[in-house]
Amino acid sequence: MISCILAVPCGHLKLTEENGFITACDWTEEAPFPAETALLKKAEKELEEYFKGKRKTFDLPVQPKGTAFEKDVWSVLEKIPYGHLMTYGEIAKEIGRPKASRAVGNACGKNPVCVIIPCHRVVGKNNDGGYSNGMKYKYALWKEEGIERK
Repeated sequence: MISCILAVPCGHLKLTEENGFITACDWTEEAPFPAETALLKKAEKELEEYFKGKRKTFDLPVQPKGTAFEKDVWSVLEKIPYGHLMTYGEIAKEIGRPKASRAVGNACGKNPVCVIIPCHRVVGKNNDGGYSNGMKYKYALWKEEGIERK
């Protein structure tokens, strides 16, 4: 397991590589330190482009650890277009579990590869939903993508 910590406009992101895959990307208060592998350098470049508005999708091999249900949810998250939102209920329907909105919310909260797997693009039917590291990060990512909740 190899990590780096990147300074981005709204905080610091810790990226972890394992066996040629990004297995974690999460907010941290730790001090930045550089990427040393080709994959982490590629992730650093893509995240820099994302935060400069020059990248809308990521081309990184990710392999988050989780249950089959969580992985089903995360695969839908990866398809939510840049600048768009989807509700927990819509995701539940998409995976064939229309009554599992709360479970979808829990899976979003356990997403170990935030930003790259965009759980920040998921909201409740009548609210902004949650964000495991704090809503300030969710709202900062929305601002980056030009998302305005009505």
